[in-house]
Amino acid sequence: MIRFEEVNFAYGARSVLRSVSLSVDFPERVAVLGGSGEGKTTILKLVLGLIRPDSGSIIVDGDDISHKSEGELRETRMKFSIVFQEGALFDSLDVKENVAFCLREYTEMSEDEIDARVRHILSSVGVEQALELMPEELSGGMHRRVSIARSLALDTPRMFLYDEPTTGLDPINADNICRLIAELSKEGKGFIMVTHKVSDALKVADRFIFLRDGSLLFDGNRHELLHADHPDIKLFINELCIQDPSGL
Repeated sequence: MIRFEEVNFAYGARSVLRSVSLSVDFPERVAVLGGSGEGKTTILKLVLGLIRPDSGSIIVDGDDISHKSEGELRETRMKFSIVFQEGALFDSLDVKENVAFCLREYTEMSEDEIDARVRHILSSVGVEQALELMPEELSGGMHRRVSIARSLALDTPRMFLYDEPTTGLDPINADNICRLIAELSKEGKGFIMVTHKVSDALKVADRFIFLRDGSLLFDGNRHELLHADHPDIKLFINELCIQDPSGL
């Protein structure tokens, strides 16, 4: 379980999170919604210990990571598979070497074992044909899939973390990424997906968290989100022309 207890965080004088408290179980499929600058990506960075809260506690698997050193955080980070919005592939390495990088860095696998592992992972996300391509040769959708593949290279995580996984993609590729996210979350492995695209969140998530002005404005299921009375939530959904296709 991930637990935030009265977490506050600011970038300089700009307050981003204000007394945020929430709990997420590893098998849950959670979408964190809100406009730009509302602290969505900050939540992911705090979970990984990439940044530290100004006050409050962040507890992962019963362990308070709020003030742990980089070395102490390694075990916590291994519980997660993270895909940031920009993908962050190494420009100088082809697809195979990007996915193989962590295997060479953190395991004692042989070259044959690494090759087999990389091919299997790329096949599982549908981009095995891109093995020898450089990042600049990839389409937006392929780039995102390779980023996901690289995040899967090491041992299977307990939870996936996605930062705006469909931003900048055309509707077809965005839909493909949503399908991949849903497939990877099977077998009891959940995710936290940060997004401003409610339509994509509705395709994959069961629980929805809405941030506004650094505070937790909403935490509930699909039906509760689509029928929320709060004007900020209604405006956010209506501006994106979101309708509930199930009529719930």
